[in-house]
Amino acid sequence: MASKPISEMTTEELQKTDKSLKLAIQIMGVVIVLMTASAIYIFTQKGFSATTVLPIVFLPLFTMNIANRKKIKAELLSRNNQ
Repeated sequence: MASKPISEMTTEELQKTDKSLKLAIQIMGVVIVLMTASAIYIFTQKGFSATTVLPIVFLPLFTMNIANRKKIKAELLSRNNQ
């Protein structure tokens, strides 16, 4: 299922998506911090492994969510100013 462009979404849909993204960003941020801490620990104990790069793999997804939330907030702000 393809998502609708932000400009075609209703205000209620935008608010719901913003709320969901906010929660997802918070959870993902905590998970990335925990993965980074465990990757550092594993790297110091056992050397390089696949789990060492996992936090780096999730960073693009994290930044995409932040960028999408900024776009949604900008659209909501522009609709409130009209």
